[in-house]
Amino acid sequence: MKRMNPSFRVCQESAAGIPMFGIRCGDGTHARGISTDYQEVYRLTQTCNRCRLSSVHLMDVVEDFRRS
Repeated sequence: MKRMNPSFRVCQESAAGIPMFGIRCGDGTHARGISTDYQEVYRLTQTCNRCRLSSVHLMDVVEDFRRS
Protein backbone atom coordinates (compact mmCIF):
# COMPACT_ATOMS: atom_id res chain seq x y z
CA MET A 1 0.00 0.00 0.00
CA LYS A 2 1.44 3.36 -1.05
CA ARG A 3 1.51 6.01 1.65
CA MET A 4 0.33 9.43 0.54
CA ASN A 5 2.46 12.33 1.75
CA PRO A 6 0.62 15.62 1.57
CA SER A 7 2.58 18.76 0.85
CA PHE A 8 2.05 21.67 3.24
CA ARG A 9 2.47 25.32 2.28
CA VAL A 10 1.89 28.72 3.84
CA CYS A 11 -1.32 30.51 2.92
CA GLN A 12 -2.23 34.13 3.65
CA GLU A 13 -5.46 35.90 4.45
CA SER A 14 -6.27 39.30 5.85
CA ALA A 15 -8.23 39.96 9.02
CA ALA A 16 -9.12 43.63 9.58
CA GLY A 17 -6.24 44.59 7.28
CA ILE A 18 -3.72 42.50 9.22
CA PRO A 19 -2.05 39.70 7.25
CA MET A 20 -2.52 36.32 8.92
CA PHE A 21 -0.73 33.17 7.84
CA GLY A 22 -1.96 29.62 7.95
CA ILE A 23 -1.15 26.23 6.47
CA ARG A 24 -2.80 24.58 3.49
CA CYS A 25 -2.29 20.95 2.59
CA GLY A 26 -2.31 19.51 -0.91
CA ASP A 27 -5.44 17.49 -0.09
CA GLY A 28 -7.40 20.65 0.82
CA THR A 29 -6.98 20.47 4.59
CA HIS A 30 -6.13 23.85 6.06
CA ALA A 31 -5.51 25.68 9.32
CA ARG A 32 -6.21 29.40 9.11
CA GLY A 33 -4.95 32.32 11.14
CA ILE A 34 -2.06 30.62 12.92
CA SER A 35 0.17 33.69 13.22
CA THR A 36 1.01 37.12 11.80
CA ASP A 37 4.64 35.98 11.52
CA TYR A 38 5.29 34.46 8.08
CA GLN A 39 8.67 32.96 9.03
CA GLU A 40 7.20 31.20 12.06
CA VAL A 41 4.47 29.55 9.97
CA TYR A 42 6.95 28.77 7.17
CA ARG A 43 9.21 26.91 9.62
CA LEU A 44 6.20 24.94 10.87
CA THR A 45 5.25 23.93 7.30
CA GLN A 46 8.84 22.85 6.63
CA THR A 47 8.78 20.68 9.75
CA CYS A 48 5.44 19.14 8.71
CA ASN A 49 6.84 18.34 5.26
CA ARG A 50 10.16 17.02 6.57
CA CYS A 51 8.39 14.73 9.06
CA ARG A 52 5.90 13.62 6.38
CA LEU A 53 3.00 14.57 8.62
CA SER A 54 -0.38 13.15 7.68
CA SER A 55 -2.98 15.88 7.13
CA VAL A 56 -5.15 14.06 9.68
CA HIS A 57 -2.81 15.38 12.39
CA LEU A 58 -2.46 18.97 11.15
CA MET A 59 -4.89 20.53 13.63
CA ASP A 60 -3.23 18.73 16.57
CA VAL A 61 0.18 20.04 15.48
CA VAL A 62 -1.18 23.58 15.10
CA GLU A 63 -2.82 23.42 18.54
CA ASP A 64 0.45 22.28 20.12
CA PHE A 65 2.33 24.99 18.22
CA ARG A 66 0.01 27.71 19.52
CA ARG A 67 0.50 26.52 23.09
CA SER A 68 4.29 26.60 22.88
